[in-house]
Amino acid sequence: MGNEEKEWASLLAEIFERLTSKHASITYEFNNMTFEGTKTDTNDISIPTGKILINGKLTISSS
Repeated sequence: MGNEEKEWASLLAEIFERLTSKHASITYEFNNMTFEGTKTDTNDISIPTGKILINGKLTISSS
């Protein structure tokens, strides 16, 4: 993981920690969001390619 990715991961972890301590929730809504995969070999493992289409909501909350 690159330095920039580590900084983003750290920032997101801090945000989620603060929100959950306040019993808040975050909702993400996806409308025709497309992810495209590319073939990559990692340790001789082939990763399938293709497209993923996402429609719907993801809610993250604490209890």
